[in-house]
Amino acid sequence: MTTEHVERQILDSSQLGREENYEYWRAGVSSLFDAVPATDELDGFKADLESYNIGPFLIGKTSASAQRFHRSNELVAAGGVDHLLVQLYVKGECAYNADGGLSKGVAGDIVCFDLSRPMRSQTTDMDIVSLILPRSMIRLMPKTIDELHGARVQGSSALGILLGEHMMSMAKIAPQLTGPDSKLAAEVASVLVSSGFSAAVAAERGILLDANLQTIQAYIERNLTNPALSLDMIMRQFALSRSALYRLFEPLGGIADYIRERRLKLAHLKLASVGTSRGAVAKLAYSTGFASENAFSRAFQQHFGIRPSEAIRNVEAGIRTKNDLNDSEDNWMQAWLDKLKASTGS
Repeated sequence: MTTEHVERQILDSSQLGREENYEYWRAGVSSLFDAVPATDELDGFKADLESYNIGPFLIGKTSASAQRFHRSNELVAAGGVDHLLVQLYVKGECAYNADGGLSKGVAGDIVCFDLSRPMRSQTTDMDIVSLILPRSMIRLMPKTIDELHGARVQGSSALGILLGEHMMSMAKIAPQLTGPDSKLAAEVASVLVSSGFSAAVAAERGILLDANLQTIQAYIERNLTNPALSLDMIMRQFALSRSALYRLFEPLGGIADYIRERRLKLAHLKLASVGTSRGAVAKLAYSTGFASENAFSRAFQQHFGIRPSEAIRNVEAGIRTKNDLNDSEDNWMQAWLDKLKASTGS
């Protein structure tokens, strides 16, 4: 997707009273987070925002006072997107809980949040650059992408410096990123984000993935919905013995568990697509490669702690509450997120 006109949204605190500044800010970020001042009071509150819809991605600069942010399961369901939010802390700090993963980012660090998952954070006064990328732009294996929620690239690392400087440069020239320039900027951002966070995740896990393993992972992703996908099928495709295949996937918990987990992740992303009519669970099971509804239901409940029928109803309720997000004329962000989703077909 290219565009000859860059959509933008500006929030200038110097032109607004404190309460009005907060209300515009709160509405503008409401599709991403519930935001409240760190002290629960508006005394001293200030938020300036400059955001751009480049087409293939969104980018913006923010300068704001200390706050608490919360992306709940209900907001995740209502928003209906699985993009990645990448934030560079130019100034300030951020302590966060990314769906159970606790960490902290300091000035210079770059933190990634998966918008398909809940999170909480608390910041000091901050200057940040935020980049929102569709999942499909990240050049990593899906399993690795799933581990990016809460991942942090240290600002002092070589890749952290490269990515941070590129994000600041893109934010500076965002109004000029039209047509072919927007696609080129998206490609460069994709490479740097993928490289930086791949290294961060590998360091966290203490492993580097074997090239053969990555090739097999890609093959599995292409065949997830095929109920015939099996260990024997993979062994024949790659001329591997059973013991060799087991050894390759041992760091990831084993090949059978890996395939099951990838299918369950796919099912979770497809919850909103099957409706709530009779047979919805079976439809979800067979569309994600499971051999039976019962096997799928047991695996789903064991993995997510909820029956698939309940999860489907919860997502449907979340989709209905999306109307609440769209009701506010000041919530331009939801329209931008939806455009980004539509442009990638995700």
